[in-house]
Amino acid sequence: DPEVYNVASNEVRLGNFDFFRLASTASGLLHPPEDSRAGMQNAAFETQMEKQLNEVAGTLSSETTETQLGFLALNAEGPASPQLFRVLALPIRKFDTTMGLIFLGQEVKLHALAGAGEHALVPFIEASRLVFGEGLPAARPLLLKSLEDPSTKVLTVDGRDYRVQQHLLNPGSPFPPATLVSLFPLTEFQQQQRALMLRVLGIGIVALLAAAALAFAFAGQLSRPIHDLVAATRAVRGGDLAVRLPETAVREFGALNASFNEMTEGLALKERYHSVLSMVTDAQVAEQLMSGKIQLGGEAREVSILFCDIRGYTAMTVGRDPAEVIAILNQHMGALTQVVYRWHGVITQFAGDAVMVVFGAPTARGNDAENAVRCAWEMLAARESLNRDSPLPLGIGIGVASGPVVAGCIGAENRADYTVVGERVNLAARLCSVAGAGEVVVDETTRGAVPPSIQLAALPEPLNLKGFAGGTLAYRVTDITI
Repeated sequence: DPEVYNVASNEVRLGNFDFFRLASTASGLLHPPEDSRAGMQNAAFETQMEKQLNEVAGTLSSETTETQLGFLALNAEGPASPQLFRVLALPIRKFDTTMGLIFLGQEVKLHALAGAGEHALVPFIEASRLVFGEGLPAARPLLLKSLEDPSTKVLTVDGRDYRVQQHLLNPGSPFPPATLVSLFPLTEFQQQQRALMLRVLGIGIVALLAAAALAFAFAGQLSRPIHDLVAATRAVRGGDLAVRLPETAVREFGALNASFNEMTEGLALKERYHSVLSMVTDAQVAEQLMSGKIQLGGEAREVSILFCDIRGYTAMTVGRDPAEVIAILNQHMGALTQVVYRWHGVITQFAGDAVMVVFGAPTARGNDAENAVRCAWEMLAARESLNRDSPLPLGIGIGVASGPVVAGCIGAENRADYTVVGERVNLAARLCSVAGAGEVVVDETTRGAVPPSIQLAALPEPLNLKGFAGGTLAYRVTDITI
């Protein structure tokens, strides 16, 4: 009932607040009558205020207990100037239940802080794309641009530089975000900086002249080793790890050059190891092997396994030059590998025309089954795209299975491969052999782990797969939406 605004003066003491409004959990914001003590604004301001407060009241529930702080920026067409209000939203509670909110609003006035002239700190508040503050009118449009680009640290206003600092005033509040932007004048700092630079320059010149004679005596002996060291350092930074420094007659530089050469040899050896490791294993596995996070042996993991191979591969290779077959496979595997990396898969094996991919090891991501199916779907699209320009179109079939496996480096201490073993690996391979060209077939576990955006159709009857007792339920992917 809007009449709740007509309260006695000793029941609601506004003090320094300019208005108050009431909101109910049942009906939202209550519009006050014009003769109330609620503190009415002009019509345009009142409309904007009610809209913004209604949005805040919409977040109200019977469980709300905390007081919220926010800001309302009101802008009306015509002669009226924009106004900024600081608003407190206090819950009105009856026993343990919140019945509504009371909004208390106070107009905000900003003034330049202590200081004089160009040395004064200038504060502004930005809310709802409006900038409030009394100093530096020319800075307001620049402040809006700086808020859009957080990298902006310095603004130039009227020929003077100002340091920009931003602070969000109401984090986590249901009110529109309001930002305190402070401009710190840099004029005095820049003057002191120039004076310091001149002083340092003067001292440096004196010291340089005093040491010139002594430095000249050693310049010839020291400049060449230093020049060589700088040039070699730049070469290493540019990726040239074959650079070496020569021996020198100066003992200290000789030891330095020897240490530098040992360092570059070690870096070159490590780079060769890393390059070879990246070529023969997946990048994720290579990084964890280099960091020592993967040891010889295995661990139980929940993963999804994807098998993909080419349909009619044997017939395709008959009568073809081996170099041509290798080129076709490299193009094919290269395209599929890029898709696998986009979906966070780990390629554990290339076997002829087949590729085996693991999702969930060595790093689990929580949606590994979905990633595996989406990867399979995109692999079909990538192969179809290649077929449009290829003189030899290829068809691929893909199988995906999920469940427990043993994952790790399996082999001997001096020769091991990162892979996964277990029943689900065999099931994924069997499903791959069942899938026709352009099909993705998944098992029951994978079906239960993917979201509704992945549409599946059950195969007409359970599959009789080698090594699996009874019929195996399987599903074909029919469509995937984003």
